[in-house]
Amino acid sequence: MSKTMRTSQQLRVLMTAAAVTLLMTGPRVVLACAVCYGAPEAAQTRGMNFGIITMLGVTGVVLGGFGGMIFCFARRARRHSAEMTP
Repeated sequence: MSKTMRTSQQLRVLMTAAAVTLLMTGPRVVLACAVCYGAPEAAQTRGMNFGIITMLGVTGVVLGGFGGMIFCFARRARRHSAEMTP
């Protein structure tokens, strides 16, 4: 085994040991946030809900705008074709 391979293998073992030690000794680090834990009255949960509602509202407005534009184009095309026919 070359020296570089040995060094990278040692580094991988060291990083794995450090991750396991951190997870075992610091349980607060791995606790879920208020959203994942299910605290409905937490500020983070309320903020996330308002963000979701806002994104849905913006999406609805944009889709409604496209629908209205398509409706106007169809109405104009129908009017234009009626004017062109003798």
